[in-house]
Amino acid sequence: MTTLALATCADLPSLVDDDASFLAALRDRGVTADPVVWSDDSVEWSDYDAVVVRSIWDYYRRPAAFDDWVDTLSDADCDVWNHPDMLRWNGHKFYLRDLEARGVSTLPTEYVDSGGDVDLGSVFDRRGWDELIVKPAVSAGAFETKRIPRDAAADEQSWVDDLVAQKDVLVQAFAPDITDGEWSLVFFGGEYSHAVVKRPEAGDYRVQEKHGGSVHVETPGEGLLRQAGDVVDAVADEVGEEPLYARVDGVERDGDFQLLEVELIEPELFFRVDSAAGERFAETILERV
Repeated sequence: MTTLALATCADLPSLVDDDASFLAALRDRGVTADPVVWSDDSVEWSDYDAVVVRSIWDYYRRPAAFDDWVDTLSDADCDVWNHPDMLRWNGHKFYLRDLEARGVSTLPTEYVDSGGDVDLGSVFDRRGWDELIVKPAVSAGAFETKRIPRDAAADEQSWVDDLVAQKDVLVQAFAPDITDGEWSLVFFGGEYSHAVVKRPEAGDYRVQEKHGGSVHVETPGEGLLRQAGDVVDAVADEVGEEPLYARVDGVERDGDFQLLEVELIEPELFFRVDSAAGERFAETILERV
């Protein structure tokens, strides 16, 4: 009998409700699938055939502990998906620079190392932007992320200085297209599965449901599908392994898909919008075990 550890966080010891169909699909196939808290030091990961990282939604608040855990998984006698090298790479948003170098269309971004210097006024003048987004390189769910218009640069400079003093930071052009919706396209084993469009609450830019965002089922066009698939291929080329699962997030602009994030660690996979998605993911896992 195949045994899987589905890594989650202490706040979600039974996984998120959205994973229910996926969990049922595994168990229907005779798989022992146990939600296991990633930060529980008593867990023997080698007791499982494989570890599938799912809802470790607090990892970015404990980056040192997360790095240690990934090292532990690397040494464990079991498969790990996504691969530990992929987890390390995707856990720091400077990965976007690597994908841009491979031809992926991304938002214009300045990558600022911790302890570096960034002057918002100079960025606005040099780039010609009207608004920008500042976020830590290790974050999720809009954590410590701020939208800053040009006329607020002086007022927000001290906040940015404090952030850069502690963390690597991305300074990005604000994408006004986000109000029309952010695509999330889900891939299992490199194959497209399903998609949703996330829209922010009126007057906001954050698409996460905890910030008032909403989720809508929509069908992507062929061009969008092809470009999102190219992102997954670029990830495989960069890391050296095809991801078991990937959620490709971005906006469409004049027929061009601009990548915002590719989620390879702990994405919500929106199983609830497609009754067969849990089955597809379960089959993809069993093909690899």
